[in-house]
Amino acid sequence: MSCGRVGVAAVVAVVALLLSGCGSGALGTPAEPAVADASRVDMCTILSDVELRGLGIDLGSREQVNELGVTGCQWVGKPITLRLERNEDTVAEYRVRRDDPAFTSFRENTVNGREGVQFSVTRSGEDCVQLMEGGPVSLAVGVAAASSLGPPVDPCAEAVRIAQMIEPRLP
Repeated sequence: MSCGRVGVAAVVAVVALLLSGCGSGALGTPAEPAVADASRVDMCTILSDVELRGLGIDLGSREQVNELGVTGCQWVGKPITLRLERNEDTVAEYRVRRDDPAFTSFRENTVNGREGVQFSVTRSGEDCVQLMEGGPVSLAVGVAAASSLGPPVDPCAEAVRIAQMIEPRLP
């Protein structure tokens, strides 16, 4: 009978070792899946001209964005304006600032399983930014209603939809 107890004890010890995160690099915490480095992704070309036109974007309205820590492009269209950016601030850094009064809304979410956050900075709700994890950077899809003419647009729903188009192309 003592062999049976030793066998059960060995199995329990192995299971406990596996559950404790053995091999994860840190005891007691499972390894986080590594997100590939997206710091070289060109957000200005990640969507094709055909896709941009399908979103109602005027291709001739493209403007480069090169602000402190943010690079990308923005376009005007109907019914939305679109801004695609790579940002030096990570999704985790945005989470820390979730209570910043500049945000009129803020929520954590995922895009095709990739960690993200979504926020707005206008009281009217006419804008929305969807961020996605990109390793040492975040990738942003900003959508704003272009005008009050035409059908109403939910900028957050559009930002998620466009982010879902982009996400499979990310490293």
